[in-house]
Amino acid sequence: MAKFVTRDNKNIKIKVDPKNDELIDLLNNTIPRLSYDEILDGELKKRLKDLAVNIESLELSSSDDIKEILLSKAIFDAISKPMGG
Repeated sequence: MAKFVTRDNKNIKIKVDPKNDELIDLLNNTIPRLSYDEILDGELKKRLKDLAVNIESLELSSSDDIKEILLSKAIFDAISKPMGG
């Protein structure tokens, strides 16, 4: 598993197959240009589609990041509800 930081400062761990130095260098150049949401939406897979790469797992590597995402979702859900009856 390799660790990276996204454009929006989320620490993520990615397990890829096959893992080699060239792929890790490519990920080191690509992931900091993407946000975590873009990666979840498939942008990383689109950029790697021409390579024979399988992303086996992707996870946040910090509990602080998970708490921040849950808090952001809770705030978004509270704000996006219509006011009144």
